[in-house]
Amino acid sequence: MPSESGKKLLSKFLFGIGDHIAFIRPLLLIPIWTPALLGFWAGGGSFSASELWLLILYTTFLGIGIYGINQIFDRESDEINNKNLPLALGYISKFVAWFITVAGFVGVLFIGLFMPIYIALVTVLAVLVGISYSAPPFRFKDRPIVSLLLNCVGHGILIYIIGYLFGIASSEVYVFKWFFLLRSTPYGIAFVSVYLATTVLDVSGDRKVGKRTFSVVYGQRKALTIAVLGVFLSGMLGLIFHEPAIFLTAVITFPIYAGALADKEIDPAKVVRGNKAAVLALAVLTLFYIPTFFIPVFIAIVFACVYNRKRLGVAYP
Repeated sequence: MPSESGKKLLSKFLFGIGDHIAFIRPLLLIPIWTPALLGFWAGGGSFSASELWLLILYTTFLGIGIYGINQIFDRESDEINNKNLPLALGYISKFVAWFITVAGFVGVLFIGLFMPIYIALVTVLAVLVGISYSAPPFRFKDRPIVSLLLNCVGHGILIYIIGYLFGIASSEVYVFKWFFLLRSTPYGIAFVSVYLATTVLDVSGDRKVGKRTFSVVYGQRKALTIAVLGVFLSGMLGLIFHEPAIFLTAVITFPIYAGALADKEIDPAKVVRGNKAAVLALAVLTLFYIPTFFIPVFIAIVFACVYNRKRLGVAYP
């Protein structure tokens, strides 16, 4: 039987590994994977193609870079907002955070620049958007209207387009169609709606550190109103442009967000419920297109559950 000191050393070692994995925010990789994979399917991508898993690796690296640089420059507000993130909690050093973040951006560029030229160009654009969103001197996330546009274009539309282009690259028969640009718009609107709901939750801490999010500048009620309208619009566009996954996600989540808006006082728990439902619904619906997507989703959810309960003592997600 291992001694008490041995158990403590093992626990410390495992927690250390978990802290570094938690920094990349595995659960938040899911809403990056989903629009990319749905775009991949729309582009004629093969379920058995190596490009499918390459796309998952590519978007994972992109997410690591974007979420990493966001945490580095938002450390103070994350601490005030009780985000329970490893960097804000002091579980990992700033040097390690930078190392992981740079590795993420290098990884996605390494993959993208060896792909066809149209993917290489979009890769560079995605990295530039991700950096300028959080890092000074641009720090577009603190400019209310610009941050909305970047979340719409950068998270929803651009990621769907990347997946579509990967799909074309893996298909020998699929013909490029400009209609895919229209098909990407409901994703952009849906993701900006969830982003707005997130700013509603963080308004107190953001105001304390001087961040100028949409909710801080224009108010929580207005932000949530636009989010609810955006969810409705994304559902309608999903129906019009033959994107059933985003349409059904809107059908599921609209009543939750609308219920939060209808209350006299906005209940953060209801907004959180809407955000969780949106991520989970789109992920589950994506499985109908690409069943093997279950593997990374399962790993991300199990890790989040175990890490948060064992390390942080909280029930999440």
